[in-house]
Amino acid sequence: MGKIIKKHIKSLIVITIFLIVCNFLSSLHPYVMKQVLDIDFSKENIEKLIIQFIIIYTLIHVLFAIFKNVKNILVNKAMARILKDIREKLFNKVLKFRMATFNKYNSAELYTRLTVDVDNLFTLFFGVLNIIVNNVFYIIFMIIMMYVANIKLALIGTVTIGVVAIIVYVHTKILGALQDEIHRKRDKENEEFSELYNKSKLTYLFKLQEKNIRKSNKLFKSELDTRKKYIFIHHFPYWILTVIQSVGIYAILHYALNIDTTISLGNIYLVLFYTKECKSPIEIIFNQLEEIQTCIISYKRIKVLLNENNDEIIENGEYIENLNGDIEFKNVSMKYDKELILKNLSFIIKQGSKVTIAGRTGVGKTTLTNILMKLYGIESGKILIGGYDISKISTKCLRDNISYISQTPYIFTDTVRNNITLGNKNISDGDIYDLVYEIGVENFFNKLTDGLDTKIKTSNLSYGELQILAFIRAILHKANIYIFDEPTSNMDLKTERMIQNIIDKISEKSTVIIIAHRKSTIESSDKIIYLKDGRIDLIVNKELI
Repeated sequence: MGKIIKKHIKSLIVITIFLIVCNFLSSLHPYVMKQVLDIDFSKENIEKLIIQFIIIYTLIHVLFAIFKNVKNILVNKAMARILKDIREKLFNKVLKFRMATFNKYNSAELYTRLTVDVDNLFTLFFGVLNIIVNNVFYIIFMIIMMYVANIKLALIGTVTIGVVAIIVYVHTKILGALQDEIHRKRDKENEEFSELYNKSKLTYLFKLQEKNIRKSNKLFKSELDTRKKYIFIHHFPYWILTVIQSVGIYAILHYALNIDTTISLGNIYLVLFYTKECKSPIEIIFNQLEEIQTCIISYKRIKVLLNENNDEIIENGEYIENLNGDIEFKNVSMKYDKELILKNLSFIIKQGSKVTIAGRTGVGKTTLTNILMKLYGIESGKILIGGYDISKISTKCLRDNISYISQTPYIFTDTVRNNITLGNKNISDGDIYDLVYEIGVENFFNKLTDGLDTKIKTSNLSYGELQILAFIRAILHKANIYIFDEPTSNMDLKTERMIQNIIDKISEKSTVIIIAHRKSTIESSDKIIYLKDGRIDLIVNKELI
């Protein structure tokens, strides 16, 4: 985050200069009026002096308007650039995460970090730079101008401003706590509504309407009481602040009219104006501070995500050309959250064979394939592919040689072509259609209204069609090892046979690993590895299947 801010430090310095100039010009308005009030009207050139002051006053207004507009443009541009860089850095960071990191965050959390939390940063930066800093400079210049006018009157004004600031601060804190309480009670109401809606059948069956009404009314009354308290406290301090400011104004006038009568009318006006004017920026600052508390939480969340240090290193390791599909596990154990998931696994899979990994849910079947692809690290042992230890092979090399098809294939909202090629320019339309006719799925492609240019998304395709696209995508990327996670689950018999034929064709040249339960899938395998409690319980070769 610091690097991004440093990248835009020049823009931020320029903005700060514009902020200072804007607030200096704004604080000059009453100073010009002070000069007008101090004019000696007995002089002959009074008209000339008044015209000069009108010109100066107008010039200050024009300059202030110009600097303010330029400042606002600079602030918005700088904030947009900073947030773009943060979003890009955050998105690139997420793309480089190891699989283990994704287990720490659900998709909703990551989506919130990338969207809502980044948007909250705009409020944070804009609030700090354009509102808080702006008003702080304004208060500083007003206090300086008071001391320039008259030190003793300025001391009275400063004390008044200090008391006002303390009251506004305490008031803002109390209101913030009450707002949090209102939000909590509203969340409780929403939770109650959701529960009532989801369990409406039970409510009618057991005649719980009256009980639920009483419970809901109690929640509403509780929120109403808090809101009444909020409204009362929100308006309560204003008469106190008015009294304090009135006392301060009285003290200034009393001193100027009775103790030190040499003070000019212009200086009295200047100190009185600034003493009264300071209340508004003080309120703005403290109100903004409360809002910024929420944004700081977003900032901390983003910082945690950016500080994740387990990025996947794609290039480290050796890139092996012509890596074959022989696989060997040597006493492999894998731990997740201090618990051993896989325990001392040893087996060999030869290139061109079709192996099924079987076992009950939760025994580590998918984990086994995940460590093969280096999505997770292992605790002990060795995994060899083509005779090479995968810890010494680059992740890029592994991903180029392994194709994985999950139980629920992901399809982008894009054209059929882009979903198959994934941007690979080496895959032509001819390659796609050759494979389509070879594996016998041309009926699906013939139905596409715009051919390969047809726009598709997950919701308008059947499960079987999703699997067909995923298989074509995997085959065209020409891997030596294919991993299928429950490839024919939730399929009708016709689609299952089609997918089974595709798998049989793939296994003629490449190593195929299938995670499966279905008897038809298991029967066609060359070997079955049955897992139980993270261990190999049984290995059955083709002769015994």
